[in-house]
Amino acid sequence: MQITFRGYIPKNIPQIYKTESSKKNTIAVLGSSRASDKIMNYMDLCSNVVKGLMLSGKKIVHGCGTTGVMGAAHFAGVKYSQKNSEGKPVQNLGIVTDKRWGNEDTENCIMLTSAVSESDRIDKFAEVADTMLIFPGSVTTLQEAATLITKNYYGDIENKKKIILVGRNYFKGLDEQYHTLHKSGLINCQPEELYTIVDSIDEINKNI
Repeated sequence: MQITFRGYIPKNIPQIYKTESSKKNTIAVLGSSRASDKIMNYMDLCSNVVKGLMLSGKKIVHGCGTTGVMGAAHFAGVKYSQKNSEGKPVQNLGIVTDKRWGNEDTENCIMLTSAVSESDRIDKFAEVADTMLIFPGSVTTLQEAATLITKNYYGDIENKKKIILVGRNYFKGLDEQYHTLHKSGLINCQPEELYTIVDSIDEINKNI
């Protein structure tokens, strides 16, 4: 597939993607934007999960990266999504940051908007998706996971997101920290009320 890196990016998210029905049908896919032998199995898992989501009529939203877990999500979205009259994969949605990483493909997805920072993009993901599917990644992925979990803890129950962390070994340290906070009386709910940790495609599909 030939990749182009230009595409129209709206200033604001179109309202159609912020409706309750659209948010319930949209999954934000987060994870590494770099390929590594250590996460190759997660890249394959992500690709297979996105294929299933596309075929079941779901939409995904991601950062439009073309490598790593992000690339796996993006290219599966391009391949298996339904297309509009212009050939755009309508189930493959993107939100980029104004400061680009350099490997974004904004042409082969429906661009929703851009964000001024990674933190701002997390907020925008939450505006369009009720489910957050987080695969292994680098420090930004951990930032995204911790920020979304914090929003679940302090936010209103009606705005709580379904956060699915993929990789028990990868997220083991993060999970232990939240359990330490709970045992210390510093958070007043079980960590399992804030997020779910899974390993397999069956577990992912069960929790989405």
